[in-house]
Amino acid sequence: MDENEIENYEFLTKVLINMGITPDKLGFEYLRYAIILVAKDPSYLQAVTKRLYPDVATHYGVKSRDIERCIRFVIELSYNCGGLLEINNLYGTVVYKNDYKPTNSELIGILSDKLIMNAKRKKYKII
Repeated sequence: MDENEIENYEFLTKVLINMGITPDKLGFEYLRYAIILVAKDPSYLQAVTKRLYPDVATHYGVKSRDIERCIRFVIELSYNCGGLLEINNLYGTVVYKNDYKPTNSELIGILSDKLIMNAKRKKYKII
C-alpha cells in the first residue's frame, strides 16, 4: 500500500468505528471498499446494484446480494446506536437527526464525498 492508500483507509476506518460500525462486522470491509470505489469514480452511484455491488463482490469473492445485505446490516446497527450522528461531526452541521436511516447509496455517497474533500485538503489523491 502506498501512503495515500493507507491514509484513505485510516480515515475511513476511524469514521466507520466512530459511527459504531466495527471491523468485526462483515459489512465493514464491504462498505469501506465501496466508499473508496465511489470516491475514485462517482458514476458508481448511478449504478449501485448494476456496477458497484458486483465490483465489490468480485473483489471479495462473494455474491453482490451479500454485499448489499451486509452493508444494509451495518447501517442498521449504526442507526440503532445513534452512530449516524457522527456524520454531523464530520461535516460540522446537522446532516442527520436520528429519525432517518439513509439508504446504502446515500451513506456511501456522503462518506465518499467526505473522503474526497479530506484528500483534497491534504493534497493527496484517492487510492
